[in-house]
Amino acid sequence: MKESRFENFLTSWKFFLLLVLLQFLLMPVATKGFKFEAAGDLIFYTLRHAFIMDMYAYTVYFQIVMILALVAVIVWRGKFSRYFMAIAGCFYLLYAVIQNMVVTEQYGFSMVTVNVVMMGFVAFVWLWSAWKGNTVFSFDNITWKTGWTIPVALFCLWWPMDLRTALPDFRLHYLLDSGAVLGFCPMTPVFLTLLILSKRSVSRVVLRVTAMVGTIIGCYNMGNFATDTGFYLGLYHLPLLGISLFALLSSKRKKKE
Repeated sequence: MKESRFENFLTSWKFFLLLVLLQFLLMPVATKGFKFEAAGDLIFYTLRHAFIMDMYAYTVYFQIVMILALVAVIVWRGKFSRYFMAIAGCFYLLYAVIQNMVVTEQYGFSMVTVNVVMMGFVAFVWLWSAWKGNTVFSFDNITWKTGWTIPVALFCLWWPMDLRTALPDFRLHYLLDSGAVLGFCPMTPVFLTLLILSKRSVSRVVLRVTAMVGTIIGCYNMGNFATDTGFYLGLYHLPLLGISLFALLSSKRKKKE
């Protein structure tokens, strides 16, 4: 199916450059106490206190929903593809809100605007694809070149980390209560893996836009290596950067195919 001019733009490097440019144009916002020169402090404060902190108590319910959705799309593939795209799109909307917004006494309502825009746009392309029905999970692209993403995706779904200490913890119960499904960074490698393994029958727009945003946010998270306590956080975010880059490069080859 021929791509429209808008779709061609979304899959081009021009759009990727636009996303990079937005990192400098879209400032965080707060309803009180905001100073332009302290924008960086506001971003870190908002991310550390975001709504997601109050949602970890309910993570098992979200985890079960996502695991059931993953099993369904693997078993029924094309029959469940549109439903899965819609579910994933709703989860990306959730990430945009709970990971980048908060209400506190210090700043009132604060928001990391650029993250909301990027994650929100990823949600849009997934929901748009669900509506169009142009993504079918066929899993006909499982080769030695792509198979390595499967164990990495399973690791991200498991996310064996003690959130209180940010240290590795390989107990199996994290498959149900790790909080991974509430985060953009753990789940994007999982979603991208499904797209990569079905590359010939999925929307190139969804694949590339998700990979572009994943690459940018993955690069940000590499900053964890520069902190005294963030080494393992940086290590656990390598799958986001690695699979996003792999998807970005492989989706470029898809156009030639």
